Amino acid sequence: MVDSRWRVAAGVACLLVGSVGQLAQYLVTPVLGGDAAAADQIREVAAHLPQMRLALWLDLAVLLVVPAVLYVGAVAGRSRLAAAGTVLAFLTSLGAIVLVAGDALYYEAALRADQAGSAPLVAAYQANGLVSGLLVAYLLGHAVGFILLGIALTRARAVPVWAGVALCVSPVAEIAGQASGTSALAAAGYALLVVAFGACAVALVRTGLPGTGVSAAAGGPVAATTLRAT
Repeated sequence: MVDSRWRVAAGVACLLVGSVGQLAQYLVTPVLGGDAAAADQIREVAAHLPQMRLALWLDLAVLLVVPAVLYVGAVAGRSRLAAAGTVLAFLTSLGAIVLVAGDALYYEAALRADQAGSAPLVAAYQANGLVSGLLVAYLLGHAVGFILLGIALTRARAVPVWAGVALCVSPVAEIAGQASGTSALAAAGYALLVVAFGACAVALVRTGLPGTGVSAAAGGPVAATTLRAT
């Protein structure tokens, strides 16, 4: 029973810290979006080193979105739609482990005295087949996966309808904002993810993990801490 409560607490932490950290990282990072040239990326990072250092730490929080997807799937239930969305979003989100390494590369290149000499290496990283392939898979996978999960959450009535809609719209707004260079739209997408994941965290506290019969609301010190956090 105690173990189940800790797993609920871990899920709430992944959902909240992961989504909020991702939004904060986007607002803080000086890395240019879109198809900016490597030399431009390096110059921008070099001009904002304190912000980049903070962004690197926030990358750790971003990685919590990966396990958070599994908890969203658990809240959505055992439907085929939920299973498909969970598998698709989770497997493609694993690429984030490699993709966030680009931030460290930009930072180290910006510290070099010969920034121009570092640009070809950064450009080669951006053009690398594995990196570009993981990026495409991540964007498509989490977009389709989150939409499927949002529909599954709504159908199962696991969260309010607005939360399911927020999860569906989140990746669309994020990708559209990034592609068009509209930072406000991209930020809105990340904010919608915070809303959706927050609703899933509340549902997780109230109902617990499927199959355990235990929710954080059942009592105990971990439950109290989790409820205060939400």
